[in-house]
Amino acid sequence: MISYTLSRPLALSLYRAIRQDIESGILTGGTRLPSKRQYAMDLNLSLSTVEQALSLLEQEGYIEPKERRGYFVLDGNQKSVHNDLFAQRLLPPDPIKPDPDFPVSLWFKTMRHVMSEYQDYLVQTCPAPGSSRLRNVIASYLHTSRHMQVQPEQIVIASGTQELYFLLCRMFREKFDVAIESPCYPVLEQVYTAAAANISRLPLDNQGIELESLAACSSQFLHVSPFSSFPLAIKTSASRRRAYLSWIEKREGYLIEDDFNSEFFQNGPMLQTLFAMDSHEKVIYLNTFSKSLSSSLRLAYMVLPRSLLGLYHQTAGSLACTVTMLEQYTLAEFIENGSFERLIVRRRRHQAQKRK
Repeated sequence: MISYTLSRPLALSLYRAIRQDIESGILTGGTRLPSKRQYAMDLNLSLSTVEQALSLLEQEGYIEPKERRGYFVLDGNQKSVHNDLFAQRLLPPDPIKPDPDFPVSLWFKTMRHVMSEYQDYLVQTCPAPGSSRLRNVIASYLHTSRHMQVQPEQIVIASGTQELYFLLCRMFREKFDVAIESPCYPVLEQVYTAAAANISRLPLDNQGIELESLAACSSQFLHVSPFSSFPLAIKTSASRRRAYLSWIEKREGYLIEDDFNSEFFQNGPMLQTLFAMDSHEKVIYLNTFSKSLSSSLRLAYMVLPRSLLGLYHQTAGSLACTVTMLEQYTLAEFIENGSFERLIVRRRRHQAQKRK
């Protein structure tokens, strides 16, 4: 008499019980299984339930039917005994490192509002450059806060500046001769090295890149953090920023402005970005919300000169945007309702007090 302890769903439970007998060697290759009626009578099951279980076993190659003879166990499905000794070693719980300055409750309140008001948009496939709504909001924010004349179509959304570095490497992969500050953000140099870019390292003085080194550099691209270099936190002087723009005008490439910390580094009115100062469309602007909001929010953006939009769509326009629509709509709402501006003001006030 067949004896299995089954649970619901019964067909799946019977399939697993027979499979276990085959894998453990209780049912060896060539063994004829009991008839469907025998399974049904002994286990108090319907014939259709037994047929479902046997069909699963047949599909997965554990048994084969033979006309007028029944089902037979196939060879090669017995598992070694040591497989039964496997035990998972669970990872420790994720560490908790709360950001005391980030308004967590307000962020999730905004997210709940977005989920209620824009649910139809949140399940859509996001285009490669990012959602139209967030790009519109960022363009307006840059115009009012940084005096940058930006069309939303020039903005590309990404999950952090590292992804933007990779996008630049993809766009200029044929010839990417780039000069960087020395020292600089280590990940930047790692990404450019991995992309086989030709890198020139330019030393810094207390006003920015040394003019002699800049003048002698033959690179076509220049990657700088003008308002707060990493790790020295040097703010480039106005005259040195103008020197950067004069230098890049004579090159075929572009100046890459990495503005990752400017919202907090500056006292008083925000200084003019290189993008805003540029009159020749030679500046690519990068910024991240990981600094201004929270490092847990992997969300950054890039502003391309209009002359580069065709190259972007040709080389990277088919890639998927790696930031969810929920995150993008939540951030757009967070900026539009004034929460982002209030957070910036509060954090700048706290940093000013710390410096005092």
